[in-house]
Amino acid sequence: MGSVKIFAGGFGSGKTEVALNFAVETASKVSNVVMADLDLVNPYFVSRDVAKRLKELGINLLAPEGSLSFGDVPHIPAHIINSINVDNHLIIDLAGDEVGSLVLGYLSRHLISRTELKFFFVINPYRPFAQHIDDLMEIKMLLERAARLNFTGIISNPNLVEETDLDVIRHGHNIVLDFAKKLDLPVNYLTVRNDFYPLLFEEYGAVLKALTLYMRPEWI
Repeated sequence: MGSVKIFAGGFGSGKTEVALNFAVETASKVSNVVMADLDLVNPYFVSRDVAKRLKELGINLLAPEGSLSFGDVPHIPAHIINSINVDNHLIIDLAGDEVGSLVLGYLSRHLISRTELKFFFVINPYRPFAQHIDDLMEIKMLLERAARLNFTGIISNPNLVEETDLDVIRHGHNIVLDFAKKLDLPVNYLTVRNDFYPLLFEEYGAVLKALTLYMRPEWI
């Protein structure tokens, strides 16, 4: 079975842009890449908006159609379950809240057969619910407990949308590094907009990853 990468974070974390970029990067190296859009809370922002672009890049987008019902067990369409049980490279965009925990808890039993599983916590320290370590601890515990999976690392995504500059990135990343120590997780990547990448590469090196904005002109 191929790899699976799960990207979870709160509203405004930028996890969808991050997930999209990882999907595009993966598709440039291997075939049979699937992106499962399971952020069911904020449909305006999720990756369904760029389905046509993903198809052009050779990425198969899977997303629920219409509204889904949630109780103790969410109703996940069969075609999404099936995508987890076949050999592909799977990218999952997941909400970092109670709904996300229900979805991940339901899907976790289907994920354990994967040869490689990465579970990333995407953090933008400038957004609500990501400015205090207690809030991040709560999200971490909620998702890990529900999924019976542990986060493997953090993706630092500090930005203030159009007000982002180098100082915003540096200061925000330092905040995330401090959070990471308290969460006992490594920071795997610092993601920045494409135009900032050459200005910061010498300073941060291999941890730095450039983002192309597929969703919208502003950084979300």
